[in-house]
Amino acid sequence: MRKGFWIFFCWILIGIQCLVAQDKISNKVPYFLKKYKSLYVTSPQKASLAWFEDARLGMFIHWGVWGKYHEAWAMYSNRIPLEEYQKTAKETNASGFDALEIVKLAEESGMRYITFVAKHHDGFCLWDSKFTDFDSKDYPMNRDLLAELVGVCRKRGMPLYIYYSLGIDWTHPYFIPREFYKSARPDYATTPHYFKYQKPEDFKKYREFCKNQLTELCTKYGSVAGFWFDPLGGVLANSNLFDVQEFYDLIHRYQPQALIHFKTGITGSEDILVGERELKSISMHYPGNTPQDKQIRELSDQAWQKNMVKKAEIAVTSQRNWEWNPEISCMDVNGLWKMLVGASENNANLLLNFGPKPDGSIPDDVATNFRKLGEKIRKEGYPALNKNTWMELRKKGADLDKTEQVKTAR
Repeated sequence: MRKGFWIFFCWILIGIQCLVAQDKISNKVPYFLKKYKSLYVTSPQKASLAWFEDARLGMFIHWGVWGKYHEAWAMYSNRIPLEEYQKTAKETNASGFDALEIVKLAEESGMRYITFVAKHHDGFCLWDSKFTDFDSKDYPMNRDLLAELVGVCRKRGMPLYIYYSLGIDWTHPYFIPREFYKSARPDYATTPHYFKYQKPEDFKKYREFCKNQLTELCTKYGSVAGFWFDPLGGVLANSNLFDVQEFYDLIHRYQPQALIHFKTGITGSEDILVGERELKSISMHYPGNTPQDKQIRELSDQAWQKNMVKKAEIAVTSQRNWEWNPEISCMDVNGLWKMLVGASENNANLLLNFGPKPDGSIPDDVATNFRKLGEKIRKEGYPALNKNTWMELRKKGADLDKTEQVKTAR
């Protein structure tokens, strides 16, 4: 009798411990995955993938100190010297940037997550980074814009992705030179004094910088839906230098639920297949005969084959460009809806971009047409996902956004 009692007592104790452990896990479930808590206990990644399957439509935001040029690639295409670009950054104010208004617009537009460009190719960071003073907190605008957006997203239950330009940084001293990848640096007449890359070992300093910043983003801003890396070309051309899997592993060490988006892929271990305006291998964008182009084609096709069966996302523009331009209007609701239908036919989410004005405010036409899209979704529902013939379509490749006039790096 006494032996039976102790066996029963042990089972009760084990049960209590399991409940306590379960409770600890549930308390750590990211705010946007509460609905998927039971799945999260088994696999944070599977919980996030289930959430993403349901998400359908996201908001993409491209804004930075390039605002007055109306072009995120202005530093590169206009060969703007760093000193001049720094002056532009000092003149930039974010007086119109309102995180609450951005999140409310996303909600009203039927968007279920936001992808925010925290660092673009110019290297300027829109958060308070202790690893550089080339950021929005150390410059006259004196704001941590990412923190503001994170705070509102968490309060209102909006999942947030962080866009981080890993494959290009025009201002980091130890990023690769143009000889390794033509978009790596602006084509200045003379080499600037701050370009310090001399040998492959030097690139380790850039990688360390990125690891430090990614750790900062993973530990300082709470749970995020994932990281959105860009662009592919230079990474594929120099895959031995980048070793991106280490970045992926670092992120998952701190945020196991974070999904990795890196366009159509580098390693094939990415969580989501991402297309820019289209959904196909990027190899066709590198038709040249240089060793870099040949390697990009080979590795991009390999990654495409590994990732093409995965859940997809197609990033498109509402203003033809990724940035706001006073001469270009936002696409009307019928055009926006057509792209959402196109993504759904390809079993993909749609990531719909808009560029705020130079002061960070939402353009009126964007607010109007995005809200009309939301009204249509509330009235008719999201277009049905094609779960039958999507793989056949994916093998052929899809084009959703044909407004691009000048191809940028993929």
